[in-house]
Amino acid sequence: MKLLVQLVGAGLIVLSLLDIYLTVLFPRLGSSVLSLHLGKVMWRLFRFVARIMPFKDEKVLSHSGPVLMIATVVVWLSLLLYGFALIVWTELGWSIQASDGQTETNFISALYYSGFSLTTLGTGDLTPKTDFQRLLTILEASLGFSVFTLTITYLLSVYSAITRRHTFALSLHHRSAGTADAAEMIARLGASGELNGVQQDVSNMATDVIDLLESQHSYPALLYFRFRQCYYALPRVILLAMDTATLIKSALNTKKYHSITHSTAVEELWGGGLQLLVELSSLFLPKSRSKNNDSVEQTWRKRYYHAVEKMKAEGIETADDLEAGVSLYISLRRQWNPYVVALARYMAYDWNEIAPYES
Repeated sequence: MKLLVQLVGAGLIVLSLLDIYLTVLFPRLGSSVLSLHLGKVMWRLFRFVARIMPFKDEKVLSHSGPVLMIATVVVWLSLLLYGFALIVWTELGWSIQASDGQTETNFISALYYSGFSLTTLGTGDLTPKTDFQRLLTILEASLGFSVFTLTITYLLSVYSAITRRHTFALSLHHRSAGTADAAEMIARLGASGELNGVQQDVSNMATDVIDLLESQHSYPALLYFRFRQCYYALPRVILLAMDTATLIKSALNTKKYHSITHSTAVEELWGGGLQLLVELSSLFLPKSRSKNNDSVEQTWRKRYYHAVEKMKAEGIETADDLEAGVSLYISLRRQWNPYVVALARYMAYDWNEIAPYES
């Protein structure tokens, strides 16, 4: 029985350390043991609470990310605390003794001893009497110090990535004059028909998308930071990026703007955005995705014609064959739109918050 209890304790310690390693030191999308599943469960809980609360969903859902960070750290520390407590529990009274009076042998005393060691505060009024317990105390204190340090580093990294994501989202929001319309953004970038600087702007946008992809790779919990303002919404950011690449490929005159439509910047923007959507979908979203229907594709057709008119109004030359252009636009959008719709639904956004110009 004693050995079994200690093995369970050792298992909890290994589980905690493994999750910390995969989450903080080897951060890859989907590699964690506990953190990813904890995030999914907590997100479902927050969505349930948001549905039954009398006030707006955003007030509840906007706290999901920070609370997840707290819960993750609490789980790590709790596993270490209880793991070491189980190991020392059976040792109380002989290899671990009170410095004065009779030694309590209940589990609360084991937690007390483990907590003092883990927080590097010392052993309190309980002291180890064997070499093994002395070494175990040193090990637990070392792990406690390391975990606290790694936790601070992890939190700083996550919030740094959030700041970069918000900066990118605000940049797209203001570039599109608050419309979330990629056509508006392209028209403003190419005002008076001059698209000389567009390639650099698209390249900057592609770099931000790649950074977003890599940040999400390293910190899957970023997905659960959902803020009240819809212009911070991740689905909206990805929609703007993908629609920009799609319109450049399908709506611009390829003869005049060949250096732009076939540029590495556009391909980077397209490829990075699509990879981000596919990986988020495979890890977080339900297996079934929304299917495109005729009414949706009619909306895309109208959207394309509206975008072309907006570009023409700024003197930008558009595709010679509009029917071929709209067919290409619909074909390209079929590849990414279901992912964006599924992501918006998963994050509890209405579509008019993501693409208000299509409402």
